[in-house]
Amino acid sequence: MVQHGQMMNSSSSSRADELLALLEDIARHPGDVSGDRITRLIALIRPHGREGVAAAASRLRALLRLLAGRSDLAAALSSYLNALLTSRMHRTLYSESGVLANQGFFTGLASRLFGRLLPPAIDPDFLRDLFSQVFDDTGDGEWLAAIPEEDWQALLELLDVDGEGFAPARQQFRHELFEAMRMASHRLAALGMEPALLRYMPALARHESPFLAQSDEVGALIARHAAAGAPDAHDGHLEVLLGQCDRYVDTIRKRSREAGVGVNLVFVLARIEQIAERLRLLRTLALPDAADDAATLRRRATAFFVQLVQQENRRHSLRDLFAGTTQLLARRVTEQASKSGEHYVTGTRGEFFGMFRAAAGAGLIIGAMAMIKILTAKLHLPPVWEAVAYSLNYGLGFVIVHLLHLTIATKQPAMTAATLAASLDGKQSRDARLGVLVDLAAQVSRTQWISIAGNVSIGFLTALAIAMTTGQFLDWHPVSQAKGEHLLHELHPWQSLALVHAAIAGVFLFLSGLISGYYDNQSLYHRVPERLRRVKWLRRWLGESRLGRLADYVEHNLGALAGNFLFGCMLGCTPIVGKMLGMPLDIRHVAFASANLAYGLESLDFRVAWQDIVICAVGVMLVGLTNLMVSFSLAMKVALRSRGIRHEDTSGLSVKLAERFLTRPRDFFWPPKNTPDDGAAPPPAPPNG
Repeated sequence: MVQHGQMMNSSSSSRADELLALLEDIARHPGDVSGDRITRLIALIRPHGREGVAAAASRLRALLRLLAGRSDLAAALSSYLNALLTSRMHRTLYSESGVLANQGFFTGLASRLFGRLLPPAIDPDFLRDLFSQVFDDTGDGEWLAAIPEEDWQALLELLDVDGEGFAPARQQFRHELFEAMRMASHRLAALGMEPALLRYMPALARHESPFLAQSDEVGALIARHAAAGAPDAHDGHLEVLLGQCDRYVDTIRKRSREAGVGVNLVFVLARIEQIAERLRLLRTLALPDAADDAATLRRRATAFFVQLVQQENRRHSLRDLFAGTTQLLARRVTEQASKSGEHYVTGTRGEFFGMFRAAAGAGLIIGAMAMIKILTAKLHLPPVWEAVAYSLNYGLGFVIVHLLHLTIATKQPAMTAATLAASLDGKQSRDARLGVLVDLAAQVSRTQWISIAGNVSIGFLTALAIAMTTGQFLDWHPVSQAKGEHLLHELHPWQSLALVHAAIAGVFLFLSGLISGYYDNQSLYHRVPERLRRVKWLRRWLGESRLGRLADYVEHNLGALAGNFLFGCMLGCTPIVGKMLGMPLDIRHVAFASANLAYGLESLDFRVAWQDIVICAVGVMLVGLTNLMVSFSLAMKVALRSRGIRHEDTSGLSVKLAERFLTRPRDFFWPPKNTPDDGAAPPPAPPNG
């Protein structure tokens, strides 16, 4: 410990010596306006390796001691910073840092990737480029934010930022704040006239727009206050106009829930919010309230400085780009999924048994699809054509399931997760929302198990009937004994990769839910039904009324059809891709697993030990559980993130679920008795396979 302390003291002494040498070098070059010396100064303070933010705070205090002991060095550093600030334009840093660039998603992605691989050249005319040169470490914002407020105040006092020597920098700062406001207001005005906005809010073009009015107000404000001297207090009209802009954004977001949303609109709305917030901040810095004292102004300027460093550190962050772009899109996609998920929640016994009938009907089709898959494998097609055949079998089969208003149980979690998340997105108290979620979870649970029971039981019986009928009456056994043994082995939970393959299918189930929501959103955003009604050759061929019914069907079912078909394509291509890559990739789906169990047992004339039958049955159950858990957990995570629901918003949910299960376990497996009104109402047909 003593040796470690000596090493730390030696390191601190060495760093203090380097700081002193650098300050003396700055004093010897009073006219220098390059950023090299400030870059070296920050590098000496910055923590390195495993050092924490406390190391930076300690080094800054060492700098403070040097400046306090040598007034000449403090004056030299103040003069150097004054020269740096007055020789550069600040406006782009103040108005653009932390604001999405005026470019599309893929252009932004390309520019950020290129910027990470090959950093941009430094332009000495702009303060933003100096920030990029000085604060070039991604952790700079973290340690700067951790420095105590009193240390910042002490540094500013030692540099005498309120004195005459620093007056040019203060004047430059104020002038650049006004110019940054002018730039930001012009950009906000242009965004207010974007076609993506006018599509949802035509009134912005017909009436006086607050987006244009705020630009005029900023110009008038600058004209009144840009001159030196003590300006009059601002009247607050700019804040009123910016508040109107915010309300327009909220209205457009609400309308986009019904009309769909595109990537361009996501960028425009995000830029409007960011620029409006930046305008408020710039106004506060340029025109502080009369009650603000010098210490308050310094704290505000310091906080703005740290914020700029943090934002410049993330200028080329791919994560921020994806997060900012996808949150609203994910919200819309999951909202579309939650609307479909509402049909998978049964409240009455009529709906409960209706769900079983829909699942049983799908089980009939799945039994036949499993046989087609086995027969296709016997053809030994080339890999690409085999993938096409498998994909068409699955995809068209799932589409038929949807067209017949039947349901596949494993498609439900991706939809019901969004419905559960939507129940948390309300204005009630947290306990009230959790209570609603517990009731909904009980309904989802009983709906889920009855639909699985319908798929698995009828799928098993259908496959058994097909195999026994062809063998008994046609003397044809589509599944050989060797194939039957292979089918049973594939269901063994620990001697095969059944559960891994079930997890892969669970991921595809989750993706199919997103795909359904995405295409529903695209149908609304691009107004596909209205455009279909305008296709002349379709109108001549189908007639006005039939074309109208087709357009209505597409409006409500495009997402489901696309999700089901592409889900089938994912299932069909996976084993072929695995073969091409030399990897053991495959899928296991609970409904097809039950059908394969029936085909395997019949091919062996049921001469299978009862222990092996039990193990395979357990394997089918575990495959189903894995399908559900993977797809539900992924869908729930995306739904919660898209709605901004935090972990603390769901704290206590497990306790409430446990209490409900212990006191009323039947609610999770069986619906309550129908009320008279419930009994009179027919059960709704599930819309999505």
